[in-house]
Amino acid sequence: MSTANYPNLLRFDLNAKEIESTSDGVIQKVKDRLQHLVSIEKDNRNFENTFAEFAEMEGYYSPQISSCYFPSYVSSSKELRDAATAANKKIDMFFIDVYTREDVYRALVECKENLQKSGVFSKMRAIDLRLIEKTIEEFERNGLALDAERRAKLKEIKQKLSEKSIEFQQNLNEDLTKLYFSKEELEGLPDDFLESLTKNDEGKYTVSLKYPELFPVLEQCKVAETRKKMEFANGTKCIKQNTVLLEDVILLRQEESKLLGFKNHADFNLAPKMAKNSENVMKFLTDLTQKLDEPSKKDIQILLKAKEADCNERKEPFDGKINVWDWRYYEQFLLQKDYQVNQDEIKEYFPMEKVTEGLLDIYQQVLSLKFVKMEKEKTHVWHEDVHQYEVYDRETTEFVGHFYLDLFPRDGKYGHAAEFDVQKGFILKDGTKRHPAAAMVANFTKPTATKPSLLKMDEVVTYFHEFGHVMHELCTKSQYYRFAGTRVEQDFVEAPSQMLENWCYDREILRKISGHFKDLSKTLPDELLNNILRSKYFLEPLKNRRQLHFGTFDMLAHTAEGKVDSAALWHKCMKEIALTESQPGTNGAAGFGHLLGGYSAGYYGYLYSKVFSSDMFIRFQEAGLLNSAVGKSYRDLILATGGTKDSMEVLVQFLGRNPDVNAFLIEIGAVTK
Repeated sequence: MSTANYPNLLRFDLNAKEIESTSDGVIQKVKDRLQHLVSIEKDNRNFENTFAEFAEMEGYYSPQISSCYFPSYVSSSKELRDAATAANKKIDMFFIDVYTREDVYRALVECKENLQKSGVFSKMRAIDLRLIEKTIEEFERNGLALDAERRAKLKEIKQKLSEKSIEFQQNLNEDLTKLYFSKEELEGLPDDFLESLTKNDEGKYTVSLKYPELFPVLEQCKVAETRKKMEFANGTKCIKQNTVLLEDVILLRQEESKLLGFKNHADFNLAPKMAKNSENVMKFLTDLTQKLDEPSKKDIQILLKAKEADCNERKEPFDGKINVWDWRYYEQFLLQKDYQVNQDEIKEYFPMEKVTEGLLDIYQQVLSLKFVKMEKEKTHVWHEDVHQYEVYDRETTEFVGHFYLDLFPRDGKYGHAAEFDVQKGFILKDGTKRHPAAAMVANFTKPTATKPSLLKMDEVVTYFHEFGHVMHELCTKSQYYRFAGTRVEQDFVEAPSQMLENWCYDREILRKISGHFKDLSKTLPDELLNNILRSKYFLEPLKNRRQLHFGTFDMLAHTAEGKVDSAALWHKCMKEIALTESQPGTNGAAGFGHLLGGYSAGYYGYLYSKVFSSDMFIRFQEAGLLNSAVGKSYRDLILATGGTKDSMEVLVQFLGRNPDVNAFLIEIGAVTK
């Protein structure tokens, strides 16, 4: 098998000047194509020279654009990150210009009118009609139905929003907050974790706010004061600059939505999504909060009893409440005490090498694909830790695309786990296929001199989830870039990946992906495996209340009138919905990257899509998790379709019925079967 005829157009070797010149070059080429498009005489306009041309232009330069912006998330060089951020801002501004150009909008409308007058419109393919509808809709959502004065104002707002959003995310990426603790202050942390930390000149351990360091301290450190300091540092991360940026953005979004004729930003943002409006979303969030009220309060009582017993044993005062720095610790405390789920013991059976091998085997079998890891000398990657793979259809041997795995943390790198669609898959006008490429970026614990990278159970789940997004990108069959891969309604985009998290709680799958790091042939012993399965629902109602807190904060911030005090709103939602109080002086919203990273008035989608994912999983439960026939149906209907159809239509087709919330409530243990 060879990919010689299927070029990957990404460049990860650009220097700062080349990033600048490449971004300038892309902008000029798009300008030239648009100039040609708008110069066509009205009577000569047709689908091919107008809509198909614009559709190709949307995606044609995406690999070059990715090559310019992607280093801002993954490069080890601050110079390159800064250059990529500057290029990202410039490209964003340019495309705001594109989608607010009256001449381009007029060309599209003229073309549609021609098609309707000639009688061609009624005979067109559904996918082409959808392209026409969605392209014109995007221009009108950018104000092209407004008069010139309001259009100019909207363009100005959008440019400010882009600048502030990029700056907000860059602040988070560049955050280098460090805390310093003695060994006694890190009591409870395992030796291998301490060995992975550096020490300062005073001999204290250096702990950052990166997830592989933050979460172990919050989950395992017996010293409450240390956990409190870590939680405070995380709650004040970028607080000064990002609070201002966020609150400015909320005001700008209010202004934008009013200009476009919407009551608020939430209603504007939700109009093209499955949920449709803020009233539906608030009802969903409120109803689910109420359904989880009793079980989540029971969870709090369970944690309180554990904390009281622990405080008595340690001869420390008991304050009678679960603080924000307590819940993760007492969750792990009880998992180990009542369920014998010892994360340090469990992770010894999840070395990165074995989990990756098992995960890739599972995805290949379920989706009828073949992955080929490329030899290092043949790869083109951005860091030595990154691995590149070729993907083929198992039955036809047809080349599908590439994916990259960038799994370990480093300074300046994106701090969470995410999938990046660095090259979308679609078909050019000449029939040539542009094959997709996707990158999974994560921050799993790095290997040490004495141990390989070992994954905790929640990290295994994260791995399955994010790789699910990679497969959504790779399996696309969309003709048009606009509908390729994960370009579905935002409140459905998480469902395909969330469904695949369920594989991590199956007995057969757990054996397949586990092996002790000292002897990979020794899979999870029955006792540990049973304990993991038995603890699956532990504290799930309370943890989902935390998700409801994020979603509710997002919706309240984006349905508000006037200036929003983001810290006060955050504290209120934490107390009333998450059932824990955040620390005075903090503002978790300043570190809530989703709000300015494409999920504004959309965070509810994680829970909304979870309802759908739980329902989809039933088909696999009934047929078997490795059933390739159901897997093919899932690949063909859910993954390959992308945004070419409404997600609800595709979902009903896959389920054979309308979706139901009960499967989700059963999955999280809120109700019984």
